[in-house]
Amino acid sequence: MTIDYTKLPRTIVTVSSATLTGPFEAWRNTIGQGGVNSLPLPEKVIQGTRKLKPRLMRIFLQQYFDIYPDHGVFNWEKLDAYIDSFAQTGTKLLATINFKPPVLFPDNDQDAWRPNDVAEWQNLIYQLVRRYSVERPIVTHWEHANEADFGWWGGCPFRFGSLEESHEFYQMLIQPILQAYPQAKVGGPCPAMLKEVPGFIELCARHGTQLDFVSFHGYTSNLEAYHSMSETIDPVLDSFPGKRPELMMDEWNQSFPPNFSTEFDPRSVAPFSAQEYDLLSVEEMAMQGRRAAAVAKIILTMLDTPLDYSFYFLLWDNCMFNAEFPSFFSPDFARAVMYQHWNEKPHRFGLFSESGKVRPQYFVYQMFARMGEERVQSSSPLADLTTLAVRAKRGENRITTMIVNYDSEASQDRIVKVHFSELQPGTRYLTAFRIDDNQRWSEETLELIPVDERRVDVLTDFEYQFYSPADSVLLVTLEEIPTPLRVDPSHSHLTESRKIE
Repeated sequence: MTIDYTKLPRTIVTVSSATLTGPFEAWRNTIGQGGVNSLPLPEKVIQGTRKLKPRLMRIFLQQYFDIYPDHGVFNWEKLDAYIDSFAQTGTKLLATINFKPPVLFPDNDQDAWRPNDVAEWQNLIYQLVRRYSVERPIVTHWEHANEADFGWWGGCPFRFGSLEESHEFYQMLIQPILQAYPQAKVGGPCPAMLKEVPGFIELCARHGTQLDFVSFHGYTSNLEAYHSMSETIDPVLDSFPGKRPELMMDEWNQSFPPNFSTEFDPRSVAPFSAQEYDLLSVEEMAMQGRRAAAVAKIILTMLDTPLDYSFYFLLWDNCMFNAEFPSFFSPDFARAVMYQHWNEKPHRFGLFSESGKVRPQYFVYQMFARMGEERVQSSSPLADLTTLAVRAKRGENRITTMIVNYDSEASQDRIVKVHFSELQPGTRYLTAFRIDDNQRWSEETLELIPVDERRVDVLTDFEYQFYSPADSVLLVTLEEIPTPLRVDPSHSHLTESRKIE
């Protein structure tokens, strides 16, 4: 269908290039992986992740790594390969501990959270931390068991009957961690339901339990929920004695059915039936620009909350192997939850597909990683057209502006005029990239292909028009050309004295 661009609504967004509003630390919006199988990251995912320059990523240490097959026997082979693949990305790791060796937890029961030998369990944790925080300095943060308010429902073999049990487990866990690696950051409780968090913080405060970070999860497309969730916890952290713990949403993504209410109790509900879990999942949905636009919109929303870190779930879509779960997971739950989540009706959340194909939201993270270090003032008159402008590090004359065209109900095609002010006059190179339904990128290099690029000579004020289709992410870079221009006497146009990188 031919687009009549002259009929599209026009909107002006503004960028005040010299008005700084604070630091921009893109690395605080990072990624998580794991909980599904024991495979290390494939090479393409490793190389793609390196481009994002993550400083901290979250991983899930599950029983399928089989690190303690018998009393006094340690088997690091699978976990070494797994953790080494993350180390190759250049990141440090936050690891949540979810394994239940049968020799210490002989009953396949999510409610059996105490090992039959606490000292032996703590020695296992000590050896784990020695290996991956001291001998191999990769894991810097260690976390409580994952979604232990849900247990098997949350992909975790632990479920606690009360906040007191959760806190007791946490104390039992962090003692050997801090003994092995006193510099470790420890935290939790990373529940599925936010209501578990304030009480856990208060128990740690009352007992003087070390708590370096507080973590929780959120799967919602409701943008306001990202404000309300973090702002619920923020005042509780203000009253924590000593150093304030960092606040992390260390699993997040958009909504998926069934939509649990805040009063949902997994103890009173049977596993999903095929009818209840009627999730539509086809590959074409995962490649839509709307997925990327929603991710970008949520991240921009989180930038204006008290969060210190967010961890998108997940980096790489996985296949659940049925043979890996029976020793620590109810067969009924494994089939009704994990099997459906990751084999029959996969969520396709990953920045990479299970086969390694790059997804549109990967490039959202790539955009953020390359924007710069200092936010500058920008504004849009429309709620469904969100902007972020960032200046490069000191000494580099580059302004990058992100424009996200996304509405939760129905987005609209637009022409967007970006009006820059407070510029230093001179020659610039303008480049525009866009994530939309057209998949305009190289699968081989994992780089976006520009939709517009040209040399411009700017005054203090400069404006430029762009097509902003519904459910898209536009990135505009205006950067100084450091080399002088010369007139080619044999042509009537300007050329550069060197190639623009």
